[in-house]
Amino acid sequence: KIGLTLVKGGLAGAIGLESAEDGRLFVIEQGGRIVILSGGSVVGTFLDISAKVSCCTERGLLGLAFHPQYASNGRFFVRYTNPAGNLVISEFHVSSNPNKADPASEMILLTIPHPTFANHNGGRIKFGPDGYLYIGTGDGGSGGDPLNHGQSLATLLGKMLRIDVDHSSGSTPYGIPASNPFIDQAGKRPEIWAYGL
Repeated sequence: KIGLTLVKGGLAGAIGLESAEDGRLFVIEQGGRIVILSGGSVVGTFLDISAKVSCCTERGLLGLAFHPQYASNGRFFVRYTNPAGNLVISEFHVSSNPNKADPASEMILLTIPHPTFANHNGGRIKFGPDGYLYIGTGDGGSGGDPLNHGQSLATLLGKMLRIDVDHSSGSTPYGIPASNPFIDQAGKRPEIWAYGL
């Protein structure tokens, strides 16, 4: 028998839940906050970047992923839409207080232009078992992908991206896994893992 049990109500625009594998749950609020739940209660705000986030409808703080070695390196990654509507993937670090991130530690890894429509931004980011960060991007908006982003290999919209956050390439603060399908191909973005999404 399957049922639902309310763990915590009253959260503002809760759209996601992640774990740091230490018993705490981190709730993503679309407006730009990440709050910590422990024992069914909010124990504090882990990160508040609401001043950097364009919200709401399909925009906002849309993703959170903890580095596979978070317990030792304190690195985590978020994905949000900025006031210009662009998609941003950023790295942050936890502060000396394990319940507080250091908001000044932000390093923007990737900004993806999303200028025309406000919808279809994508959302989740997640580390795969290979240790790479996977980023699902929306097609850029409107209905039926009128700008054909999903099929174009020259844009990062409408894709599943895969990047290596542990190695920079020199020109970017992340590396490209050698097995990505479009690496070193002219006119094709090497971050793309899958397209037509």
